Amino acid sequence: MSGVMSGVILVTGGASGIGLAIARRFAAAGEKLVLADLNDHAGEAAAKELSADYRHLDVADETSVESTVSAIESDIGPIAVLINSAGLLQNKATIGEFPLDEHDRIWAVNYRGSYLMCRAIAPRMAGRDGGAILNIASINSFTPLPLPAYTPTKAAIESLTRLLAAEFGPGGVRVNAVAPGFTLTPAMQSRIDSGDRDPKGMEALSTLGRLVKPEEVAEAGYFLCSEAAAAITGVNLAVDCGYMAAISYNSYPS
Repeated sequence: MSGVMSGVILVTGGASGIGLAIARRFAAAGEKLVLADLNDHAGEAAAKELSADYRHLDVADETSVESTVSAIESDIGPIAVLINSAGLLQNKATIGEFPLDEHDRIWAVNYRGSYLMCRAIAPRMAGRDGGAILNIASINSFTPLPLPAYTPTKAAIESLTRLLAAEFGPGGVRVNAVAPGFTLTPAMQSRIDSGDRDPKGMEALSTLGRLVKPEEVAEAGYFLCSEAAAAITGVNLAVDCGYMAAISYNSYPS
C-alpha cells in the first residue's frame, strides 16, 4: 500500500483505544507521529512506545486546540494527517434520565472537539495543497441506538465529514470517517466488566458473530488516509463485523 504524504500525523485521543491502535498502525509504517490527549500519563507512555511526540490537548477547548496545533507546526512540522479520535462513550439511557451535564460534555468532546480540530488544521492543509483528515464516526451515524448524546454526535460527525470534504476538496484535502461497530477497546471492556454491556448480545448483532478489534478499525483508517485512497473523500466506512447488514436482514418480517 502506498504511504501517506510527508508530514506530521496528529492523533487526538491517542493515549488509548482506537486512537492508540491507529497511532500504532502509522508508527509501523514509519510515519512521524504526534499523540495528543488529556491523559498525560497514558499519552506519554504511548508516545515512548511509538517513538512519537506527545502534547497535552483538550479538544473541547478552542485555546488549547489553537495553541497546540500552532506549537506542533512550529516545533515539529506541518500536519499532513489529522486523526480525530478523542471521544467519550455513554451507557444506555433515556432522554429523561440522562444527566444534561454529561450530555453536554459528550457533545463538547465528540462533535465540537472534532469540529475545532478540523477548523484549526484543514485551512492550513489547503494552503499547502493537500492533506487527509479521518474522523471517528460510528454505526450510530447510520441508525439510532438508545444513547441520547452519543448517537446524535456520531450522526453529526458523518454530516461534518461530508461537508468538509466538499469545502476543502478543491484545496486537495480529503476528509473521511470510519464507523466502528461494537469495538473491544479498554473503555468497552470496562463496561463489560461492570455489567453495563453484554458481550454475547453485541456479538449476536453482527453477521460475523464477534466484536470489532481496534486494530481492524486502524487498518481501515490508515487506508483512507493513504495515497491508495487518493480518489476517496466524503465517505463514512463501516467497520462493524456486518452489524449494519445484520440488523436490516434479521428484522425482515417472516
